[in-house]
Amino acid sequence: MSERETQNQVAVDEAAVESPAEAAEPCEQAAAESQAEATDEADGPAELEAARAEAAANYDRYVRAVAELDNYRKRTVRMRAETRDEILRDILLQVAPILDNLRRALRQETQEAELLKQGVELICGQFNDVLKGYGLAEIEALGQPFDPEVHEALAEVPDDEHAPGTVIEEMEKGYKLNDKIVRYARVVVSKASAES
Repeated sequence: MSERETQNQVAVDEAAVESPAEAAEPCEQAAAESQAEATDEADGPAELEAARAEAAANYDRYVRAVAELDNYRKRTVRMRAETRDEILRDILLQVAPILDNLRRALRQETQEAELLKQGVELICGQFNDVLKGYGLAEIEALGQPFDPEVHEALAEVPDDEHAPGTVIEEMEKGYKLNDKIVRYARVVVSKASAES
């Protein structure tokens, strides 16, 4: 080889050879990538196990919450039934004497309607007292101005004795339970007569 060819070859070889920092850079990148892959592979099973454990814990909490809700519903139904039974028992114990009095009144052999009427009125009063004890109150209707909030008009009748819109007859009593309407009073209402 001639000297000239040797110089060219040396120049080509020198150009091909990189600086040490440049030569180390691809090696460092490759090492970092392989380390990241190794870390991902090492972390993958650990992360998967952690996710599975968290999912199992969440599922366990879910199952417990559903069971607790179901037990709460059953407990509530049972408590309502027990409360209803206790209230009914209390009412029946208070109504029983009234029924006894009605039976006594029916057994009386009297021809006087007035005595029978007085006995039934007493029993009615006793029954109303029991109902008032539970918060049930009668709605006053007779002689009152018609109020659609508490009255239900069955008919309108011409009447000169009362102002138009006055309740003149009560067909069925109305009741309130703790200021809530249980049953509207069914009434007959006066209206102006055709002559007036």
